[in-house]
Amino acid sequence: MSSERLRRSPALLIGLVVALLVAGCSSDDGDRRADESQPPTSSAADAGLAARVPDSIRGSGKLTVGTSAPYEPMVGRDASGTLTGFDVDVLRRVSEVLGLRLDLRQTRFEQILPGVIDGTYDVGSRGFFDTLARQKSVDMVTYFRGGTRWAQRSGETVDPNNACGRTVAAAEGTVQRTVELPAKSKACETVGDKPIKIVAAPTQEDAVRAVTRGSAEALSADSVVIATAVGRARGTLETAGDVFDTQPYGFAIAKGSELSEVLRVAIQHVIDRGDLTSIAHKWNLDGMIKTSTVNGAII
Repeated sequence: MSSERLRRSPALLIGLVVALLVAGCSSDDGDRRADESQPPTSSAADAGLAARVPDSIRGSGKLTVGTSAPYEPMVGRDASGTLTGFDVDVLRRVSEVLGLRLDLRQTRFEQILPGVIDGTYDVGSRGFFDTLARQKSVDMVTYFRGGTRWAQRSGETVDPNNACGRTVAAAEGTVQRTVELPAKSKACETVGDKPIKIVAAPTQEDAVRAVTRGSAEALSADSVVIATAVGRARGTLETAGDVFDTQPYGFAIAKGSELSEVLRVAIQHVIDRGDLTSIAHKWNLDGMIKTSTVNGAII
């Protein structure tokens, strides 16, 4: 069965939605303040848009964001332990537009969306895909686009669309581990071919090491993760095939909050003046969108 047919399978799409709702790696034992930026300069703020920020947030002077590091390149830590990453840079620029400080709170992955729902956080951020399943409990404001991509050792050839009998690593809890690879492996067996040997790695870093050390022939992960892994591999890894199953990334906001539209306009402002492109280039990412939307998912 081809990759295209798998992507059109209703059962696979349903599984994808469920997995995207719950997938992720926890990295901290609980909620704690991790980083708070300096107050923005007055020239960076859009006065009209800042005035539309909900009173409770504007009164506090800060945008409180729940996140969970590491999930590079979206969120990670620098040598000093400060949270950094693509999402962090985007939200810092957005906060400046809104005339707010960015208050980042490190927590467990599974606590982010509940924290948005109960008001602990104004925004939830951790490279979340915008999905119909997530939209049932939160609003998702889109800012980027990504999908699934494979990587292999440099000089080798692994075809993501024809990987029967190959050994492929993926991190536990990811859509690649729970949906993509099992579906492709089952399709191989259906046509009488050898199944894919799935190497379940505790973390994305472990999945990368499985390939570089030879216990797996390829790695399947989010395209942004692959971009970072290949960039850091110093020529030992390369991409295998194109990005597929693309979807928008979104920041999570409490359902029905006035902040959703305000954040959308702020992100659009950052897109229109080229700041988001500059941030993407900094992190070696390619997934720009032209228009930010609220709840733009189709699956």
